[in-house]
Amino acid sequence: MNKPCKKVIPAFPVFKKYRKIKVVSIMWLMFLFSNSLLASPVAYPATYTPAELLTALLSGAYDVNQKSVKWSATAGDIHEFNGQLGEQNVLYSFIDTTMTINREGEKIYYTIFHTSPMVVNEEGEFVNPNNCHVCGVNLGYFSYTIENDSIYIQKFKRNFAIHGSFGEKSYDLSMINLGNGYDLLKVDDPYEGMGTASVATRFYQDGELMLSMISKENNLGNRAKNQKGYYEFKTEYAYNNKAQNITVKQTGYRIDEQSGKRIPTSKIKKLNLDNYTLQFQ
Repeated sequence: MNKPCKKVIPAFPVFKKYRKIKVVSIMWLMFLFSNSLLASPVAYPATYTPAELLTALLSGAYDVNQKSVKWSATAGDIHEFNGQLGEQNVLYSFIDTTMTINREGEKIYYTIFHTSPMVVNEEGEFVNPNNCHVCGVNLGYFSYTIENDSIYIQKFKRNFAIHGSFGEKSYDLSMINLGNGYDLLKVDDPYEGMGTASVATRFYQDGELMLSMISKENNLGNRAKNQKGYYEFKTEYAYNNKAQNITVKQTGYRIDEQSGKRIPTSKIKKLNLDNYTLQFQ
């Protein structure tokens, strides 16, 4: 007796008709992604000043009177920059300086700026409301090149560190070319408190902290009447752009409390660039 044939129905037949659609969708996304990678970067006129570039990057408006860029901030921005929420949530960014580094015949421009939630106080002064002793400002930067008649932004980070005191800029900035494409921003940030004066030095690469150390300090203002002296040290840096390292030399002295004589101190260490950090050896 012959058994009737049964028709086998494939499991989940509905998936079959979507295979072509799925493949086409993936190919289309890959096409769009490849085009975005190959798309030309935004070009700005070569006549643009750093302030005009920052105004464009922050989508803000330049305030000529305050020499700052005023830009609208979200609630997240206000929290990030320690501002105060109000009817008009705005922040102000100020150009600190623009420095250049020559990299294999190409000139790279670095513009450093700081941002604060500025207000007009009772005396009519334009000030940062965060003006405590340890309150600083938020540092940002952008780098760019100039080719023919156009400016091309390479990197932009609006907030990578906090420096300064009393809500104001009090730091010194410099760029260090360690060679092989390693450009470091050096920030020397002085501070005085409890009779001790010090300078904190930090090195950044592309907005990332590479090294932080105290490069200068003394306790001149914290000396008791019966003390015969105070301690002091300072730091000198030597940069090797062929080996990508920094030699750090600290010299100074401390006071022997019994004799009151100065005891000189000196130490030298080398910092090598390793895995995007500067490490002592």
